[in-house]
Amino acid sequence: PGIPLKIEVEEREGIKILHLYGPLDSMTHDQLRDRLESLFSHPRTRVVLDCEHLSYANSRGLTLLVHFYRVSAVNLSFLGIAALHARIIKSVELLGMDKLVPLYNSIEEAMAAAARL
Repeated sequence: PGIPLKIEVEEREGIKILHLYGPLDSMTHDQLRDRLESLFSHPRTRVVLDCEHLSYANSRGLTLLVHFYRVSAVNLSFLGIAALHARIIKSVELLGMDKLVPLYNSIEEAMAAAARL
């Protein structure tokens, strides 16, 4: 099997921060999907994805992030994607996803946006 995705959850000021370590690809997609599905099953959920240690994200993984950004908007929640590496941001831009999902430079920036919800 491939390299696993490690997800550490922290709660700060009512905001759940998911620290992602490793790749977001076809092998790890379902793991993150299941975690986000359970979080966003409740309205007014605020989640920040800390992607500083996300080593890789393929188009399927990035599409998953867009999907949950839309889910969060529908159920009056917040999903902030923070600290993506430049090479992943380049993929996001190539796929045109930067126009669909706001990206935050840091966890703090995403938390400030989440606090406004």
